[in-house]
Amino acid sequence: MAAVVVLSAAFALTSTRSAHAGPSDTPISPEFLANTLSRGLKLGQVDNNTIPGALEKRNKAETDWKAAQDNYKRLYAIATAPGATAAQKDAARKAYPDGRAKPEYNVVWSGKQNVADINADVISKLVNNLTINPQGLLELLGPQFLPGLDGFQVLDVRKYNTDGSENDDYGKVVNFVQLPLPFGIENEPHHMQYEWEDGDPIIAGALFTSSTWVLNVDDIPNITLKNNMNLLETGYSIPDAYDSVGDGRFIGTYMGGPVANFGGSPGAIAVFKPDAQKGLVLESVTPGGNILATAPGGKNANGVPEPCSVQESRPLGTCANPHGIQIRQDLKTMITSDYAEPREIVLDPVKTLDKYAFRPTIRSWDTSNPGAPRLTSVAHAPVGWRQPAQRAHENYGIMENAKTWPTTKDFPDTLESKGAFAGSMCGGGIFFTPDITKLKGDATDKWVQVWDDGLSNLLTKDDTSKFLDQPGDCAGGAWHQVSRNNKWFFRSVQGRNPGSDNYFDQGATKEIYDLDIQDLIKSAQDGKVACDLTKGIDTNGDGKVDLSAIKAVYKLAQGEKVADCPTQIDTLKVNDPTTGGPHWAALDNHSYQPDGSPTRLAFSDYFVSRSGVDGDHRYYIVNIDKDGKLSYDEDFRDEKTGALGVNFNRRDWPGSKDGGFYKPHSMVWVTPKGISPKGQAPLPIVPADAPVATKAKKVAYKVGSVKSALKKLIKKRKTTLKVTAKNGAITKIKVVVKDAKKKTVASAGSKSLKAGKSGKWTIKGKKALAKKSRYTVTITGKSGKKTVKGTWKVRL
Repeated sequence: MAAVVVLSAAFALTSTRSAHAGPSDTPISPEFLANTLSRGLKLGQVDNNTIPGALEKRNKAETDWKAAQDNYKRLYAIATAPGATAAQKDAARKAYPDGRAKPEYNVVWSGKQNVADINADVISKLVNNLTINPQGLLELLGPQFLPGLDGFQVLDVRKYNTDGSENDDYGKVVNFVQLPLPFGIENEPHHMQYEWEDGDPIIAGALFTSSTWVLNVDDIPNITLKNNMNLLETGYSIPDAYDSVGDGRFIGTYMGGPVANFGGSPGAIAVFKPDAQKGLVLESVTPGGNILATAPGGKNANGVPEPCSVQESRPLGTCANPHGIQIRQDLKTMITSDYAEPREIVLDPVKTLDKYAFRPTIRSWDTSNPGAPRLTSVAHAPVGWRQPAQRAHENYGIMENAKTWPTTKDFPDTLESKGAFAGSMCGGGIFFTPDITKLKGDATDKWVQVWDDGLSNLLTKDDTSKFLDQPGDCAGGAWHQVSRNNKWFFRSVQGRNPGSDNYFDQGATKEIYDLDIQDLIKSAQDGKVACDLTKGIDTNGDGKVDLSAIKAVYKLAQGEKVADCPTQIDTLKVNDPTTGGPHWAALDNHSYQPDGSPTRLAFSDYFVSRSGVDGDHRYYIVNIDKDGKLSYDEDFRDEKTGALGVNFNRRDWPGSKDGGFYKPHSMVWVTPKGISPKGQAPLPIVPADAPVATKAKKVAYKVGSVKSALKKLIKKRKTTLKVTAKNGAITKIKVVVKDAKKKTVASAGSKSLKAGKSGKWTIKGKKALAKKSRYTVTITGKSGKKTVKGTWKVRL
């Protein structure tokens, strides 16, 4: 309530000024103070400040979108009927509605910046550069430095009209909603659900007030406040993220401990069930782990061990501080990841004492009864390949996880998977488990490191990134999600400025990147993958590592394909001069292509200023092309300045003169009710004219001289054989050489090849081959679920 006192004093100060003073005569706007107090006192409700014409434009956009869909469906039926002409097919293709013409909004959860957010980095820059401007500071006294009500900005992200013309409101803030007291101030807004679906409420968490807010968006861009569940109701502190069960419930993570141990350990998971009046209400709370679970004889609930060390689990013998959460209710399984004991990270002025405030663990839960999830496993994240001089740059702070998606009737092209990813914010590791239903007890050996933020830093390939001395180390990787077809993986990295860690520290690149994970997902369908950037990789299937982790990293950093490891598609550099960068993002889940490929995402530059990591408070839209390449949407610009993106460091908001600077943390994509029904597939595309039917070519191998290769094994224990994949990609290719008695005498593998590509397999012999003897060479691999086999008989 100290902030309220400050505002009241400021109001009194302003009210004593001359009645003739103009709006620019005082640094503290009377209108700002009046709005703050009047809205703050409207307990349990919010004012909508929707700009003139926004609702009328929404209504027209809805009507036009539905008409465009109906028109396309009619033309599609004609174009796909027997005997359809080329002209009819072309007419249907031209009429396919652009998803960016759908009425759609970004709802952004943001907090009012105030003087307590100005960290030491900002102060030192002002002092060292002698750039303190007293007049400038006075001018921004109200907008930047006064506390105010937190809330939501609603951005119009419909880029086009259905006729192809531009939407004049694209990128505009069309509504500004501030939350009421007592919990509407100093929330430190954090995360909402990862995706909003038609008919869902918005559920949003606040770090400092430990509140979970529930809002109705049926009348978007208008917003209605439905509920607020505070610390005393949930019993646990510092909520973070939420995911949908699919039956109306949401489950959220609370990083911090109960009331008596605010911000401590263990944290918990909370289940929220639907309620007609309040949107969502609390159903149950389950601790993430037990105190002293790492002590001798200690266990978590259901006998699950806690595989972090006594040192890693300080101070209370548990690493259970859940942050990220992902639910696969079709598999009755949930994954949460432990980030940190939050009172040492987010509470001001408390600061981290050592690296063990950050946690190294990932948990799985049985959600057969979603109202009461049961802990089934805890895993210690892989340690990774790097050996940093700064030990705090190891794989700690497992902030987020990302589920793969089920194959459904609306997305039939989705690659089958039961896997999930998790990521380290500090060490940079990206981890994968092939089957989340197999995670039981100590599941440490079920997770492998398959990528690293440092690889994406290096693959940015600019003059700065290639010279990084600690690529990926504490680079601040956070949000990540998998595309609906399980083919691409997206991640944000907020980076680190040069000199952050030491005088020689060259920092880490601030960027958004995406990966091609198709080979990994296909390979995992048998329950295991070859890629392992901790232990190294067995490339020939003999059970022994023949490519060390660091050697695999060298190859991946050069853009080479290594086993079934992911490959980088693209990186998008982010220009943010502050201590922060791109922390959170969201894929547009309402404009997927028919194959499940996303077309755009949104991200913001902000973390938690009072942790010492801020951001420039800019907000961007990113285009994703058909190949996964990333580019800024150059048409998404600030309505106040014309600069790229939307700048939340602005003076005025709709209906809120001198509303001031806001810190945008998270976002969801929302459409008007009924525009994007749950489970509705994207409209199908008129298929290309079928070519003249030809017999499908069989996927096979083309090999070099087998006999020449084996001859070398008479005198040596190693030889190479060139293999080419014909007519399709082949994964998990192994080479086995057997003698006349069918005993294996040499082998090589396992690697993958894209269609038409060649590679060399190193065949290692167990003993020297004999002259004038017969040998059989067998090459096996996988094309999808089918086995591709080739056999060659050789007499030396």
